[in-house]
Order: sequence, then C-alpha cells, then structure tokens
Amino acid sequence: DETIDANLIADNRQRLGELEASYRQLHPTTRFQTSLYPEQQLEWAIRRRNRAGLGPDLLLIRGDMALRLLEAGLIAPYPQTRVDLKLFDPQLLDRLRNPSGMLAGIPLMMQTQLACYKSGRLTAAPTTIQQLLETSAKAHPVGLSIEAKNLFWTAGSLGAVEAIEAAAAGRQPTKAQQQAIERWLTWLQNASNQQRVTFYASQSSAEAEFREGRLDWIPCRSSAIPRLRKALGNELGVAPLPSGDGGEASPINQLMVLSIGTNTSSSSLERALAFSHFSVNPLTQRNLTLGSQVVLPANRFVRVPVSSSATLRAMVTSVQQGSQINTLIKLMQSNDPRAAEIQTLLTTLVFGEIPPTKAGQSLVAILRSRP
Repeated sequence: DETIDANLIADNRQRLGELEASYRQLHPTTRFQTSLYPEQQLEWAIRRRNRAGLGPDLLLIRGDMALRLLEAGLIAPYPQTRVDLKLFDPQLLDRLRNPSGMLAGIPLMMQTQLACYKSGRLTAAPTTIQQLLETSAKAHPVGLSIEAKNLFWTAGSLGAVEAIEAAAAGRQPTKAQQQAIERWLTWLQNASNQQRVTFYASQSSAEAEFREGRLDWIPCRSSAIPRLRKALGNELGVAPLPSGDGGEASPINQLMVLSIGTNTSSSSLERALAFSHFSVNPLTQRNLTLGSQVVLPANRFVRVPVSSSATLRAMVTSVQQGSQINTLIKLMQSNDPRAAEIQTLLTTLVFGEIPPTKAGQSLVAILRSRP
C-alpha cells in the first residue's frame, strides 16, 4: 500500500532475502520468485496469473486485503491444523476470520504507526496533542496526512474511539459520546487553522516534505524508517504518537499476513505451508524484528528487547495503543464503502467548509448506514 520505488524494492528485497536465506539453510532446494504489486492492482494481477496457470503459491499482504481476497475466491482458507494458533493473540486471529470462521492467512508481522521528528530541532517529541500544537506555535512545522487511516490516531487522543465504534456497529452514540466525536473534529479543524500545521493529501507527500527538511514532526509508518534514516541519519527521532485528555492515541497498525494461493500444486503448497510455519517460529520472528527494526513479531511469545532501542520501544507502545481499535477494524475493513464518504467528510471539515457539530452528526449517520 506504499509507492513502489527503488528504495521500497531494495528494502523489501533485503528483508525478505534474509528470511529466504535462513529458510534455505533447512530447505536448500527451495527457490523463491518474488513479485511486488501495488495493492490496487493485486486482484487483477492474481486473476491474470491464475488464468495463465502462474498464480502465486504464497502472498504477503495486509490482513484486511487477505479477507477481501478470500471473499473473492482468490486465496484459499489457511489450513488451521497446519500451524499452532496459540502462537498468536486471539484478537489478531479474529481480525483474519471471515463470517464462516475461516482464516484468510496467518499473522507474520506488524507494521506500526509512530511519530517521527527532527531530533536536531526538537529536544524531545511532543507527548500530548496539546504539546503538539504548542510545538507548532514555537516555529516548528508539523505535517499531518488528511487520509483517514493516517489521521485516525487523533481520535483516541480526544476520546472518540468508543463513540465511533458504537456508530460503526449501528448504534446511536450517547450524548456524551456524540460530544466526544465533536471534540475530536473540533481539534482537527483547529489544527488546520494553525499557521505551522499543514495537512497533506497523502502520507507520502508529508514524508517527502519531512525528508527535505521542511517539517519537524510527522506521523510515520515504521516501514518508512529505513528511507527516512537514510536521508536524515542521526537527526531522525522516533517516538509514540501523542496522547490527550481523552486517552491514548489510536494508531491503525497494519497486520501483515501470509496467505495461500488457489492455483498451486500439491508440492508447492507443502513448501508454502512449511515456509509459513518456519516464518512464525520464535527464532525467525526475533531475527526478523531485530534485523529490520521496522516490524514487530506476530508470535506473542517473542520478547522484544525494548531497552536496547528507542524505535522498538515506540513500536511496542504503538501496538498497545492500537489494541483499543481491534473491534473497530473488524467492523470496518479498508474496502468498506463508508470509508470513502468518511474521507470526503474529513477533508471538507479540515478545509473549514462544515462546522464540527454538523460534521459529527454526518459522521454518525455515515457510520450507522452499515453496508
């Protein structure tokens, strides 16, 4: 779901190459052929390759994409008897089950949402959203993405998650919950009025401005850390997203999973399942985490050495923060038709074309119109 460029290809090749090399120590005759696709082209690519008899044996994709592909019949249900499901947090597995209880894949790793800042310009990252606006007022430019999935972390800081979850489940929020939604939307509109807070159309645009030195603070994805560090060196600081009076930030962390293709031979299927099992064992998961420091293990029994790395410590905090929206993620997948309406509403709000009270009412109406 990121822009595919030379840096991203190199990052993926290095990360997967280390995993492949470890596996081939045990299975030296196995060969890997990897293809990288933009997420919006993935369904088309799988259908085309399946028609040609060249469908993938194994896919590394986001959890909600796996559910979408399972519903479309483009991946097979993951055999639940072929891996020890006790390795994973039950909430993670629940995010991967369709209404029939079939698994769309098994968890491999978690990519987290964090705060990235210029340590040469800021002595420390803001720990609250109020401090974030105060930081911008002190001539430190702040960048935010207007994309809902990259902006939603602020809902937790303003205490609006419970209200949004209620509406997404079809319930009418209480008066207090409605007020929490309006407080969140009011903060977003106020932030957009700050002289040194800029909303960008995409996360990649904000990241580019940060790399070029025109921003001092942005929310960032852990997957972006290698290219940011390459550009900024030791000036790159990483921290958890700011909390607020309403609670902890609510980042939408991305669960990456291994799924099985439908157009695979019995021998290739056996190899794919063996590789999946190898990938989630504790040693492999630990090496994957420490080798990259951009993902966290899906295996819940792997201890992350947070004392040795501020980045890993921030990532673990992000996973803890994000656990509050596991139910909401289950209620609203990325292809939910309500998502586009919510995006339009937030854009209209940030540009000041609708007051927060009216936007809050519209948001609840959109959420309650369950697909």
